Amino acid sequence: MVRTRHRRHLARVWIGRGLFAALAVSAITGCAGSNNNANLRIENNRLRDELRTKDAKLVAKQTELDATHRQLDVARAISENDLKKLFYPEQVVIDRLTGGANYDDQPGDDGVTVYLRPIDQHGDAIKIAGDVTIQLYDLAEPHDRCLIGEYTIPVDQIGKLWHGKLLTGHYSIKCPWPKRPPKNPEVTVRVTFVDYLTKRVVAAQTTCSVDLPPR
Repeated sequence: MVRTRHRRHLARVWIGRGLFAALAVSAITGCAGSNNNANLRIENNRLRDELRTKDAKLVAKQTELDATHRQLDVARAISENDLKKLFYPEQVVIDRLTGGANYDDQPGDDGVTVYLRPIDQHGDAIKIAGDVTIQLYDLAEPHDRCLIGEYTIPVDQIGKLWHGKLLTGHYSIKCPWPKRPPKNPEVTVRVTFVDYLTKRVVAAQTTCSVDLPPR
C-alpha cells in the first residue's frame, strides 16, 4: 500500500513538472512570436514610409517637369509682336580681346579665353540667360583631327561669368586645352548662343593667335 501511494505521488509530481515545462515552452514561443510580429510591423511601417517618400519625390519631379514643359510652350508661343517688347540677342559678338591665355605662368598658353557679348536688337550688349557652346579648331590639321575641344556652359552657370564695366559688358569664358596644345598657333573659335526665353540661336566665328610652348 505504501509503495503504491509513493508511486502515485511520483506520477503526480512528474505530470506536474511536464505541464509546467509545456507551459514554459508555450510562453517562450508566444513571446518569440510576439517579438517577431512586432518586428514585422516595424519593418512594414518603415517600408511604407520609404514608399511615401519616393512617391513624394516622384510627384515633385513630375511637377518640375510639367513646369519646364509649360515654360517651353510659352516660349514657342512667342510671336513677332511679343519679340518687339523683349530684349533678346540679335547677334553674338566675339570680342577682339579673345585669344590665347596662360593659366599657370609656365611657357606657352594653356588655352583660349573667349570674351563674348550678346547684342540686342538695339545694338547694346546685354546680360541675358542662355546656353553657350564654344568649339576650338586647328584648321591646319586634317578634318578628322582639327577639333581641339568643345566647351558647354549651361544657362544656370553662364550668369556667373558676366563682367560688367563702364560702357561695356561681356561673358569671360576660359577654355583650357582638354589634352594638349594645338600644333599650329592660329585657332578658330566658333560660338553658339541659345537664348533661354525665345530659343533663338545666334552664332559667331573668329580666329585668334596662341603662344605654343617650346618643343
